[in-house]
Amino acid sequence: MRVHASVFAQESQDWKSGLSKLELLNVFNIHLDITDANLMMAKDVLAHLKEDGRFTIEIHAVLTNPDDLWLILGDCPISCVYFQAEDLASDPFENIPSSYEGVKKGLAYRWTSLEHLQPEKMEYLDALLLMTTIPGQSGGSFPNEAFQVIGRWRRALAGTSFLIDGGIRPEVASVLKILGISNVVIGAHLMRSDNPYQAYLDILHPDIPVDIQAKYFMIDAKNVAQVPSDCSVWDALEALDKGGLGIVLVVDQGKCLGLATNADLRKAVLHDQQGKENAPWWNDNPLSIQSETTFSQMIDLLNQHALPVNLLPVIDKEEFCGLVHFNYLAHSL
Repeated sequence: MRVHASVFAQESQDWKSGLSKLELLNVFNIHLDITDANLMMAKDVLAHLKEDGRFTIEIHAVLTNPDDLWLILGDCPISCVYFQAEDLASDPFENIPSSYEGVKKGLAYRWTSLEHLQPEKMEYLDALLLMTTIPGQSGGSFPNEAFQVIGRWRRALAGTSFLIDGGIRPEVASVLKILGISNVVIGAHLMRSDNPYQAYLDILHPDIPVDIQAKYFMIDAKNVAQVPSDCSVWDALEALDKGGLGIVLVVDQGKCLGLATNADLRKAVLHDQQGKENAPWWNDNPLSIQSETTFSQMIDLLNQHALPVNLLPVIDKEEFCGLVHFNYLAHSL
């Protein structure tokens, strides 16, 4: 996981000591939250960073007038600019200076307002910043309810670069890895720590129990392909293909009877072509967890099984509730 350090998360405005702290940690990815209130201080920071030349700088602009950003950059090299999207009246990149036309362009959204995101708009942008706390303000707690929203958009916009900012701590980072997130902004956890080196290591290699429950980061059942038990193999294969997750659940009146993966249905199709139409085509005893199973309990369960598990259904009292999909599990262990 790549850490983007929020310099303005210092408890004081002593940003130079914050940069020195990052140098000692060998962290050179800088995230600057630029607001109307800190615009002039940001100008000084950018001038310093331009002269230093070692840092990769990205900007999250929360500004009443987006064009104010271009006036303070002073030709400092920037890797990416995110504008807070909710209050934008027009394209914030419309008046971008020619010297910054090659910069990566992004939008930032509060996780609670992502329903306003237009996927077609992202085709013209390079990156998406998801805010899980108040934009432009340091501190705050990551809401567990944001995990499912992040996971849903991560799957919907697979070709877009994602960055998560707000309340990132080691246990949150562990779950984000499973959701396919590899870039996070670290603010107060790092910049206000008495031991920033340990805080940094804890994000990269957490070695603590994670009590976040599966119900917060699973894919909701309504977004997973489901078929009844009297469904044909061919109909199940069509449902699996439309579902896009490589799995179909067999559910009768809310009761989960089992699941079938690509491999299961491929074998069933071969049997069907050989005249074995009644051959069973789903696994009626899959490894599963409950919605209140914690992340740490789930990892312990997986470590007890020699065979790799890529998909883990969440079942409460025979009712299918959701699915944990381990596209990125190798990066979280």
